[in-house]
Amino acid sequence: MKVWKKIAISFGILVVGVPLAIAGLFIYATSDMCGNEVYTEVMSPNKERKVVVFQRDCGATTGFSTQVSIIESDDELENEGGNIYIIKGHPKDVSPQVRWVSNKELRIERSLNGSEYKAESSWGILNNVKVTYGAGGS
Repeated sequence: MKVWKKIAISFGILVVGVPLAIAGLFIYATSDMCGNEVYTEVMSPNKERKVVVFQRDCGATTGFSTQVSIIESDDELENEGGNIYIIKGHPKDVSPQVRWVSNKELRIERSLNGSEYKAESSWGILNNVKVTYGAGGS
């Protein structure tokens, strides 16, 4: 009886543990398939924050996207999607002009037309930055 119990436990580990380990390795290996390429950075007037316009590429099965993030000035852009604005297309073709109106307001010179994947109106919780959009740019 003891031998059968050991065999059953070993079989259970093989049936459950090995597929879980393979799934975990697959998720780990494919989690960073996307990459960001910075197109431009613009510092806020007080140099505490910067707006980054970048291209996010997630491989051959996805098209180009232009994305915009606000980050602290001493931070590097992380391998994540834009936190403010995302549109379809390569930055050289569709990149909006971005400018700081003040330390608390960012202006994206591109009218919203409903084709945006993301278009936030503010960033941050404390000392948040207002984001406005308008005609101009591409």
